[in-house]
Amino acid sequence: MAVPSNSFLLPKTLQTCIEEIIDTANLSQAGIRAVLLSTTEGVPLGRVVSEPDVATLHPELLQMMESVLAPAAKQVPVLGMNKLNQVVTLLCKPGSNLGAVRSTAAPLLRKVLEPLRSTLEKSLKPE
Repeated sequence: MAVPSNSFLLPKTLQTCIEEIIDTANLSQAGIRAVLLSTTEGVPLGRVVSEPDVATLHPELLQMMESVLAPAAKQVPVLGMNKLNQVVTLLCKPGSNLGAVRSTAAPLLRKVLEPLRSTLEKSLKPE
């Protein structure tokens, strides 16, 4: 079961949707440990961490991933989720079922994160 961890700017409904996506994907052995959301500039927007792994994930490491790796991620959109101003980083366990990540988690995350992407795009658009 996924639990919120440092939700930052995430609305509760979005946070709950991401938790449900993690739980659903992990039923297929996706092994998702965390979903990190940030802007392409590395500004953290939120994160959701799966419950069994909360103690093993260090907040400083997650923060570094959000701020350092996010700007690089926009150059290599792996799952088609790094569009415009939003970067989604999925941390998975070794031996995870990447097919479940790609077929279950990625499409569902893309769908629920579209309003966030749209909001970011509008808020960062020059007037």
